[in-house]
Amino acid sequence: MHSHPGSGWQDLSQTDVAAERDVVAYQAQGTGKPFLGMTVGTDGYWSARFWSWQSGGMRLQWCSKVRVARQRRYQIDWHPSSMRPYNPNPMLRRTVDTWGIAVQARIGHLRIGIVGVGSVGAIAAEALARIGISEIVLIDPDRIELHNLDRFLFGTRRCIGRLKVDVVKSHIAAHSTSESVRIRAIPHGIEYEMAYREALDCDLLLSCVDRPVPRDVLNYIAIASGIPVIDAGVAVDVDPMNRTFESARWRSHLVIPGSACLRCTGQYSSSDVVAELDGSLDSPSYIMNLPEELRPQNQNVFPFSLGCASMQVNLMVRYLLAQQWWPPIQRQEYRFVAGEAKRTTARCQEHCVFRERIGLGSEEMPMYMKATPKQRRGMWLFQKMKLRVGNLLMRR
Repeated sequence: MHSHPGSGWQDLSQTDVAAERDVVAYQAQGTGKPFLGMTVGTDGYWSARFWSWQSGGMRLQWCSKVRVARQRRYQIDWHPSSMRPYNPNPMLRRTVDTWGIAVQARIGHLRIGIVGVGSVGAIAAEALARIGISEIVLIDPDRIELHNLDRFLFGTRRCIGRLKVDVVKSHIAAHSTSESVRIRAIPHGIEYEMAYREALDCDLLLSCVDRPVPRDVLNYIAIASGIPVIDAGVAVDVDPMNRTFESARWRSHLVIPGSACLRCTGQYSSSDVVAELDGSLDSPSYIMNLPEELRPQNQNVFPFSLGCASMQVNLMVRYLLAQQWWPPIQRQEYRFVAGEAKRTTARCQEHCVFRERIGLGSEEMPMYMKATPKQRRGMWLFQKMKLRVGNLLMRR
C-alpha cells in the first residue's frame, strides 16, 4: 500500500511495477496465492490490483472497484474502465435534479441484492428500479400463496404458485428507469452456496427476511466480507385473548464491521438458528410450548410493510450520500402507536464471536451451507465418474 500525489484512480509508474512485481514474485510463486497492491490518491480515492504467478511470470489484473465501508458513509471507487459514461435520462429528471448527475452516475453503477422479496422486499425492489439501479439481484426460494396477496406489491390471483423472484423481476424490469438494467433472480435461500456467492458479488445487501438462518448468513457476509447489510423488519403485537391490535413497530439496521451485528442487536440468537436447522422452529408442538412472547409472529399489513421498506431504502440512500458532518445512523425504529422515531448506534458485545471474524473473507461461512439440488447432482455425477475412472485404472 502506498500513496500518490494525485486524484482519482492511480495508475502504476515503472518504479511501482518493479517494486510490486519483482519483490513479491518469489512469494507468489512459492505460495500460489495472489498479491494485492493498493494505492490511495490525495483525494482519498483508492485503486487496487492483483499480481499472480502465471506461466513463468507475474501477471497484473486491475480490480474493477474498491469498497470502503465506513461508519458514516459508504465509499466505492471504480476503475475508469468500469465507469460507463452517464447519459442524462429524461425519466430520471427529478431524481437528478435532487442529487446531481455525479451522484446518479455512482448510484447507477451499483449492484444491490435483496434477500427476501416478500412484503418488504418487493417494495424495496420497486424503489431500486425507480432510482435507476442498473444491477439488482433477487434472492428468495418462496412461491406466492393466497395469504400473501394482501401484502405482496405485485401479487394477483394469477401469480399464485409462481416464484416470488420471477414475479418481482418481470415487474421491476418494466418499471426500471435504467437504460440497461440487469436483474438476477435466484430461487434459492441465502443459506445455499449458489445464492451466497451471488450475494458476495453485490455492493450492498438489503435483508428482508424473517428467519434466523438467513440472518445468520447475512451476518457472516457483513462482518467477514465487509459488504454492508441493511436489515429491516416489522413486529406487530396482538392481544392473544381477544385478537385485537395493540401496537406495531418497524426498524432498519445497518451492519458493517465495527457496528453491532444482527445477533448483538437481538434480531436472532444461536438457539434460534439451531431450532430452524433441526426443524423445531416449524414444529407445532415446539411452538405451543414456547412462551407467548417467543412464538413466531406473522401478523402484518401492507401499510406497515410500506413504512418499513421506505425506512430501509432511505437508510441505504443516506449511507451512500452522507456528508462528513451528518451524524452516523446505525439503527432506526418507528413506533406506530406512539408515533415516535428513534435512532441509535451500538457496537458488538465484548465476547461476540463475530468480532473475531472481521475481514476474514468469503470463505468464513456457516458450517450448514447447502448445495442446490442441481449442484448436488453435479457433485454426485463427478464422484461417480471419479469412481469409474479409478476402477478402470485398477483393472489395467
